Amino acid sequence: MTLPRTGAAHADSAVPESPQVLDRMVAAEQVRMIYQQLPVSVTGTMVGVLLLSSVLWPVVPHWLVVVWFLAMVANQAWRFGLYRRFRAGGIPEGSHEQWGRYWAIGSAISGCIWGSAALLFFIPGSQLYQTILVISIFAITSVAVPLIASHLVSFYAFVLPTLPPIIGINLWQGDALHLIVAFISFCVMLGVVAVGHKYNRLLTESLRNRFRNEQLAAHLQQQNAELERAREVADQLSRAKSQFFAAASHDLRQPLHALGLFAAALSEKVRDPEVSNVVNSISASVEALETLFNELLDLSKIDAGVVKPQLTDFSLQTLLDRLTMDFDPEAFDKGLRFRIRGCANYVYSDPVLLERILRNLITNALRYTRAGGVLVGCRRRGPTVRLEVWDTGVGIPVDQQERVFDEFVQIGNPERDRRKGLGLGLAIVKRLALLLQLPLELKSRVGQGTVFRVDLPLGQRPVEAVRTPSKGVRSEHDLTDVLVVVVDDEQTILDGMSALLRGWGADVIASQSTAEALECLRASEVRPDLIVADYQLRGSETGIDTIGAVRSLCGQDVPAIMITGSTTPERVEEAKSAGFHLLLKPVMPAKLRALINFKLKHPATDR
Repeated sequence: MTLPRTGAAHADSAVPESPQVLDRMVAAEQVRMIYQQLPVSVTGTMVGVLLLSSVLWPVVPHWLVVVWFLAMVANQAWRFGLYRRFRAGGIPEGSHEQWGRYWAIGSAISGCIWGSAALLFFIPGSQLYQTILVISIFAITSVAVPLIASHLVSFYAFVLPTLPPIIGINLWQGDALHLIVAFISFCVMLGVVAVGHKYNRLLTESLRNRFRNEQLAAHLQQQNAELERAREVADQLSRAKSQFFAAASHDLRQPLHALGLFAAALSEKVRDPEVSNVVNSISASVEALETLFNELLDLSKIDAGVVKPQLTDFSLQTLLDRLTMDFDPEAFDKGLRFRIRGCANYVYSDPVLLERILRNLITNALRYTRAGGVLVGCRRRGPTVRLEVWDTGVGIPVDQQERVFDEFVQIGNPERDRRKGLGLGLAIVKRLALLLQLPLELKSRVGQGTVFRVDLPLGQRPVEAVRTPSKGVRSEHDLTDVLVVVVDDEQTILDGMSALLRGWGADVIASQSTAEALECLRASEVRPDLIVADYQLRGSETGIDTIGAVRSLCGQDVPAIMITGSTTPERVEEAKSAGFHLLLKPVMPAKLRALINFKLKHPATDR
């Protein structure tokens, strides 16, 4: 008899008679959850192993890299064998503790292998390769939080052998710089353990309440008053999950954002081609981690049922205007044409989830289009509105068109180039389309391009709806002699952003608050060309306040970019409603550079 799946409680079940019964149900469900996502864990681990091995191959004895690599492959193969047994027959009832021990043993072995990398691959005298090692180990432990923290024993079994060796090897060096790195590593370990423990506690409580509610709803099925109470509890659980995902997203985006800024700043100062290639590998690794983190978080939220459609009538043109504002800079930077043919129709759907679908489709189109451009169009078809995303890219063979919607499947990327994504974007599109009950169609010809189509129900137009005015065009700028005001209350991010912008030739006024920025501007008696502000500053102050104050002091609408680490829909919508381009942390330097170039060329786009 296999372990029952979520929501499989019998209609005649009673409320658990003892906490011990509930504890066993929760523990069994947690073990089942970690086995369900084992393919994602194994794939993410092997991506990190391949990246680290390829970077260290030129400087570490080849046999040592091969032995380390094969040890990790053997462990992951053994764990994948457990997953196949799980898929074939599930977890027998009463055996979840044994299966949990299997997973914990695999996690401990994986943690020991990663921890051994700190000792085997530590290159004395090379701060660059030491930095690569630290970044890799920090990244793999951060990604472990949403993947395995649901089973606390396995989480500790992985994290505790992974991080102490990097702390110890830096302490052993004894100089001031390595002692600082050891201290930072210790703080990171405490932070990762704290976040993982919080995740596990919230998930455990969520599962407890879910099982209680399932059985309570069945037990009180005939009592309408109690059914209303069960709905309220379910709403509270949904809000708790959403709050956790928002907090985890913000906390884990911050270090990735800082890593990307420092790596880009370092690349501007390096002239040695060999070292430059290594720095580029660091930047590519950080970007791959950003993409993996974002897409894994999206998939986790959808699969966990946290994402609930909020259907409403809304203007399709308003959504398309936002996409124009966000994707114009990226297409401009790649030398591609990007056009949106809008329409005056209103549709009935979830505007946030529909925007996510379109963003993934446009990102995918731009990524695989080398020449020509991308066109987004819409037209009415009876009671529906058809949205289409066309590109002139490489195309998809007919026999591969169904597979592109599966996880980690990429057509036209046999070398697994991480700059082309991880193969999760279209999987998210398919899940969201199913969630919204929208038909999704794909047509493509190899060498000619691809079109994705989505049909939306026609909505009702509110009387007060007003069309957004079009954008103006201004002349082109570069970053030489450009003065940028940067405001962020995190000193590490402020330093990284300043180093990056100065490496691009810009002059920078870096401040941690609005008052400090205004004081510097008054003292220097100059007007900035651009403002880059974090959304959430200290206290109740926001980047919107900062931009308004700087513009008021200068007496003109200085172009501005808003940066935020929060994915809370209300916060994102608030920033966008103010008319600012918004970037989510971690911001990849290439995206930031493209948007800065675009803003300096089109300063009127804030309105």
